[in-house]
Amino acid sequence: MIINNTTSLPIEKKVDQLYACIHKMIGENDFEIDAFTCDALDNEALNFTTKGIYHLYGFLEAGNEQLPWSIILKVIKPDSEEKDDIQHHNYWRREALLFEYNLLDDLSEYIIAPNIYLVEEQDDGTIWLWMERVNGRFPHSREQFNSIAHRLGMFNAEYLTAAKALPDEIWICRNWLKSWTISSRMYAPNPESYIYKLQDEETKYIWDWFKNLSENTNEMLDSLSQLPRVLAHQDLGQKNMILTSDDQLVFIDWQFLSISGIGEDLGKMFGVNMSLGIIPTDQYETYRESLFYSYIKGMRELGWKGDEGLARYGYCISTALRSVWEVPQLCSLAAELESNPTNAKLQERVYQLKQIINIHKAMDYEAESLKRTSL
Repeated sequence: MIINNTTSLPIEKKVDQLYACIHKMIGENDFEIDAFTCDALDNEALNFTTKGIYHLYGFLEAGNEQLPWSIILKVIKPDSEEKDDIQHHNYWRREALLFEYNLLDDLSEYIIAPNIYLVEEQDDGTIWLWMERVNGRFPHSREQFNSIAHRLGMFNAEYLTAAKALPDEIWICRNWLKSWTISSRMYAPNPESYIYKLQDEETKYIWDWFKNLSENTNEMLDSLSQLPRVLAHQDLGQKNMILTSDDQLVFIDWQFLSISGIGEDLGKMFGVNMSLGIIPTDQYETYRESLFYSYIKGMRELGWKGDEGLARYGYCISTALRSVWEVPQLCSLAAELESNPTNAKLQERVYQLKQIINIHKAMDYEAESLKRTSL
């Protein structure tokens, strides 16, 4: 067998596992592989617990046919002591356990997960996840994001209308946003020593608002426990959502799976795609409303008759608390910009962050109003 391995993985020792995976993929025992390639996929920002993601592909001969095949191999690893905690938002073994327990099989008719072929523990402490390569496109238009929000609403409503029962495995995170917020505070820069020396009055005003938010953060997080519970992906960046040619919606990278309050997953989707620059700056408010409208429409179509304000509250809190990471980042970049005022890239990023945080502020204020009427 000819193996073109462009990586440092010892893939040459895994031919038996490869054959087992392809057997599961095609449902056929009698086939041969003469050659295949293993490439590392280009990932700009891997999760702390992901060592690498690889693409294995080639052709197989079955009968008189030559057929293409393709597999994704994800290697996960332990990281820090905190990520050994089964309730940490980034518990390193969670995705492997999801596959081992088949919890994502028959997930929903509205949202599906990739097929998994093999979960394999390695001597070096890593775990290899051999899975389906999903062909499709990432969402980029408002119409596509609205469609995803609509299906997310339908998916969530299944857990609120007795159509589906929530899983009860102890390693599924129950307080995802609280865990993420605590971790973000640990790693975010602290601008306290220089913030009031800045010339940028808008940034100083944002910092004052943020300090008030910080004082109320624990109370906000605790209030989420009053929301109806659903299964949440919690990492719906653009490249974790794939639209296939046969109109299926596939979510990949389930490491952050949690049981969360309604609206939280939608807030993560909205917030992270603003941060990534996927949602255009001049359309933040339009997306904010259209995503929520689509989400509620999906929930109503599945028969949920609950208080819309509860979903809106979860949506607002989840989005607003992203400021725990993004306000310190803004302050740091604003200080850098004052030292380098002609840097166009810095100017653009500071402007973008200010617009994002204006959305955070508006949703924080709305959440406070909703708290008085819906909780």
